[in-house]
Amino acid sequence: MESNDIFEATEPRSTAVEQVVDAIRTSLVQRKLKPGDLIPSEGELADMLHVGRGSIREAMKILSAFGVIDIRRGYGTYVATTANKKLFDPLMFRMLVSQSDIAELVELRIMVETGVVSLLLQHLDAESSKELEDAYLALKKCIETYPNDNEKARPYDVAFHAVMGRATKNLLVQNLYAFVIELLAPTMQPGHGLEAHGALVDALKKGDEAAALEAIRVHDVIWRALITEAAKNAAAP
Repeated sequence: MESNDIFEATEPRSTAVEQVVDAIRTSLVQRKLKPGDLIPSEGELADMLHVGRGSIREAMKILSAFGVIDIRRGYGTYVATTANKKLFDPLMFRMLVSQSDIAELVELRIMVETGVVSLLLQHLDAESSKELEDAYLALKKCIETYPNDNEKARPYDVAFHAVMGRATKNLLVQNLYAFVIELLAPTMQPGHGLEAHGALVDALKKGDEAAALEAIRVHDVIWRALITEAAKNAAAP
């Protein structure tokens, strides 16, 4: 495919830099560019998009900072081949300063987690099932060894949810779920939801959708109560 077929100059936005970023984004969404593809040179992009080389350089810096592209000195600029945590940093910051209330955070987690469970019921295989059970047992052991120590147990809880995300076999869902868990990790108190985690693992192994969704519901009721109480305590004079 010719480079000119990949990039299309769009109507000028607020800046030429944004025009370049938007062109790259559009090419990725339309699959004209794929992970690992070499991006045309600075001069070629400037000609294709009718912008100055300075705008191209600034756009590449932005895309590199977000982890969208990989600049290899002496070899060229490539589309990143793996999802990069930095992609979610601006979104996380925006959510943190949006003044969302507790109810909105709860709804976000329930919505995403319910979808994750539905996919798990479709795609969970023997290997992923064992990995999920192992992650649960590691969390359980940590909680039993260090009762009421959220700081020690929290990484195991996050790891359990990371296994859930991978087991969906959907990279987009996995990344979105990881983002939600990272956003809400500071509110997690693993010891209070351990039984619900165990019930979820058992239900998934049996392929019992009703029991799996009930385990998620119970877990989220417990979590909702904990973070609501924590918010009240923080607001108290």
